[in-house]
Amino acid sequence: MNLFRSHAPADATVDGARRNGDYVAGQHDAHSADRAALHERNTAVRHAYDRGRRDERARRPRRHGSPLLTFIVLVAAAVGVGAVYLGVSQGSFTRGGQVVDQRLASAEQPARNAADRAGDALENAGQRIKQQVGSGA
Repeated sequence: MNLFRSHAPADATVDGARRNGDYVAGQHDAHSADRAALHERNTAVRHAYDRGRRDERARRPRRHGSPLLTFIVLVAAAVGVGAVYLGVSQGSFTRGGQVVDQRLASAEQPARNAADRAGDALENAGQRIKQQVGSGA
């Protein structure tokens, strides 16, 4: 039950008297015209909004980042976070740097050994090729 709804007939005036049919038709026409104008304005606003969005998208440059560059930035950020973590966990950035230096030095020797072995293998392969070419095989 709606307390604010009038229970008067639809064609009654404020004082309860019946309205003239022409008056009701005029009111209906006025409401229809108002609704049509409102709909037209809303449609125009919607079109202007859509046109503005299209224009903005057209002006905005399309930027497609490089996956390699994104990866490099991500690795650099991870290294930076690791450096800050080591500095905090070791009590100072100096001691954190020493830990990094020690770990790099310990990883450097196996890498040098592997490089030396690869160099030796290449040298031996070159010697074998020279011997095969020199012997005419």
